[in-house]
This record gives sequence, structure tokens and C-alpha cells, in this order.
Amino acid sequence: MKALLFFCLLFTASIAMAKSKAQYKILEGKLHKGGTAFTEVLSDPNLFRVKMGYEIIKKAWAPISSEFLKGERMIDLPVQFKDERGYLELESHGSMTIPDGHIKFIRRTVLGDKHDAYEVLVLPKNGKAKIELVYHPDLPSVGWGRMKITFISHIPLLNGYEMMMEL
Repeated sequence: MKALLFFCLLFTASIAMAKSKAQYKILEGKLHKGGTAFTEVLSDPNLFRVKMGYEIIKKAWAPISSEFLKGERMIDLPVQFKDERGYLELESHGSMTIPDGHIKFIRRTVLGDKHDAYEVLVLPKNGKAKIELVYHPDLPSVGWGRMKITFISHIPLLNGYEMMMEL
């Protein structure tokens, strides 16, 4: 009986851990061949804290420093964005200001076979990018099935550069 209980607890924990992480494919762009990214939900009772990591494979001729090609970032959103409640609230208000920037509801959309997905725009306070996310509650980890990052930079080659990621 103890072994069965232990197995059930272990199985439940492994499902919860699997749901907290997601792997993404970075699609090819003008300056890069592709790459990989991940999101991982971190435990925080007061925030929806997400660790995002990426590794970009640049094209051979692209004059991009290696410091831009691999890294990790923390994304902090209000706790209600841990599930669909935050996106429903955003949809009803249209937009909201958060400590690290501004979030705007764009529209409901379809993502693959997922209907009623939420397309939102995140404008970080640092002004270095704008991020379009497509959220659906049935997707793993943060629920983001597609991300498009548009860079805002003083470097002309990178200003306006877009990078797409999909589950």
C-alpha cells in the first residue's frame, strides 16, 4: 500500500513538473537558421514568474555577437496569468499596466486545433522589444503556443528584427 501511495505521489509530481516546462522551436529568420527555447514556471505565490531560455543558431554571414545568441531571462506577470483568469480579465479591460511594462489584449484567435486562444501584446518597460504571445489554457507550461519577439535596438540591423517561436 505504501509503495502504491509513493508511486501515485511520484507520478503526480512528475506530471506537475512536466506541465511547468515547455520546449519551443525558434523558426528561421533573415539572420538566424533557427534554434531552441524553453519556458519554465517558477514557484512564487505572489507572481507568475517564468524563466525563459534560448539558444539561437545564426547564419554564418550574420554579424551578430555570440552574447546575443544564448541566454535566460525572467518574466514576471501578475499571479492571475498562471491560468486563463488573467487573460479573461485582460480581454475585458483591453489592457493593463504591470510593474515591468504594459500588456494589451489583441484578439481571440485559433492556434492549430486550439480555438479561442488569446493573442496579447507585451511591451516591456525597458523598451528593448515588443512581444506577441498566443495563449491557450490547454497548452503546457505557461500556455504560450506561439511567441513573436520584435527587437527595438539602436543597432540598425537588429531594430525591427523579428523572431518567431512555436511549441
